[in-house]
Amino acid sequence: MSWSADRKRLEQDLLCEKLRGRVQYFFTHYHAAPDQYGRFAVRVDGQEVLQANPYQEVYYSLSADQIKEAASIPAREWTKRGYLHEEENQAAEEAGRNAALQAGHIDSYDMPHAIHTYLNQPVEQSLWSADPLVRLFAVLDRRVGRRTLQKVRDAYPDQPEWLRRFYRLRLDAEGIALPLE
Repeated sequence: MSWSADRKRLEQDLLCEKLRGRVQYFFTHYHAAPDQYGRFAVRVDGQEVLQANPYQEVYYSLSADQIKEAASIPAREWTKRGYLHEEENQAAEEAGRNAALQAGHIDSYDMPHAIHTYLNQPVEQSLWSADPLVRLFAVLDRRVGRRTLQKVRDAYPDQPEWLRRFYRLRLDAEGIALPLE
């Protein structure tokens, strides 16, 4: 699907009624930029409250490097059969990505995957996904009712700070009190 079709689906078809018109998604690729870098943003009431761009990858790399150094993971070495230390490096890089994501440093390259995952699995599965980007879309979904939101409310303290904004937004829109922190 094209971005305009996905955006329509996200903003009009799947967004909860009380947030329609208040939440907007923005995604673009800069065709003249290296690798066609792009930018993703979520606007609430006209203000950008979440931004993702490819330059956030720096945070992934720094986090991964710190993890590799702390665990004394050797660099990849090419042999005629493949790379040595590939699994350890991949695990450290994934941990670095997750650490950066928890801190709110989001790479725009992660957004198409998160949107695709959200749009192609049940909302209940998206709501409890390990990927906070998928949870972002799910918590704003019209198919998530008040009883489910009560359960989601209990998970609020465990969410990254940037994702809590969206939990607060949805819970406030539905008149559900936040848990005490």
